[in-house]
Amino acid sequence: MRQEFVSKLINEYEVPESLIAIEVPLSYYQKGRKGRADIIVSGYNKEYNETIPLIVIECKAPHIHLTDKVFQQIMKYDEFLLPEIMIMTNGVETISYSWDKENKDYREIKSIPKYSELIKGKGIEFAENIVDNWTRPNHLDSIETNYDFLLADYHIGEDTEKSLVPFITNLVGLIYDDTEKTEHLNLIKKSFISDGGLRFTTFGNAAGGSFPGIYRYFMVQNENLETEIVSISIMGKISAKNHPKWGNSKGLTLFNVAIDDFENSHMSLEYSIDRFVKIENNLHSFWHDGTLTIGKKGRVKNADVINFMHEHSPHLIKENKIFLGSVDNSKPFKWEDESISKLIANFIEYGFVRDKFRKAHN
Repeated sequence: MRQEFVSKLINEYEVPESLIAIEVPLSYYQKGRKGRADIIVSGYNKEYNETIPLIVIECKAPHIHLTDKVFQQIMKYDEFLLPEIMIMTNGVETISYSWDKENKDYREIKSIPKYSELIKGKGIEFAENIVDNWTRPNHLDSIETNYDFLLADYHIGEDTEKSLVPFITNLVGLIYDDTEKTEHLNLIKKSFISDGGLRFTTFGNAAGGSFPGIYRYFMVQNENLETEIVSISIMGKISAKNHPKWGNSKGLTLFNVAIDDFENSHMSLEYSIDRFVKIENNLHSFWHDGTLTIGKKGRVKNADVINFMHEHSPHLIKENKIFLGSVDNSKPFKWEDESISKLIANFIEYGFVRDKFRKAHN
């Protein structure tokens, strides 16, 4: 990937080969700094008689999505390298950014300028900000209309029963409507800080799977007064039969809970709506049997998880099962509705307790 992009820099953007460096130790620019930059294109500062970084490029494999995590990684370079342009690429997609002095923010640029223009301080044109015209769907519209909407955005699995479409549409409307944010979640084990809105990111699970997509994230504070991030999403699983990579998989619909703490970022819970949501008229109740996997150890006994929940979150236990809440699907889900707020808070708490179980048994 790096060599391909180097060729593009030389042939398309007319960068002198002598000013392109690969796998550059960051300690070259700041003593003691760890890590390496994939590619740095330099310019020459006559006043100080030294080369300076003009472009920093972060290269990823084609299967790695250019999410906010890649952006955050390249932002760390900008803190001390101060390049004119920062680029992230996976060979399939390339996104370039520069600092907009007027708006005091990083903005995507239309294209990478030729080197001769860049060293003259020219050629950087900012792309127009894209306005997201996403509007919340009406969950009481026709099932076919909402099914097509959910399928187009990968919010429903192909094997999910269509009778669940109104309910899933309502959940998607709650989570992905960025114009409505909650001011409070009644967390018991953590303190709510803020609703961060939406972000494009990815998380992995214990089986090595990857879940890229749009997540709604919340900032919370733990007992050590440290900030953690928890993200939720509604995603459809792939439906596969004898697939070389995915094997046999039912295309069900998942309510995901992912956590960024101080050790790693990962998927804590892949909750199957098809399997665990119980429906009685318009009342939809969220139960779980404690299914949990720990890395290479594989799946643990459900009873062990239930017992752990009895000890650490007994209020989430009902009839010796995990009970996360019930909601009324006859009306749009709103954050100010206590049953909705409590449901999301319980999912978040359950995700953190599951992680606590993993650490205790790993």
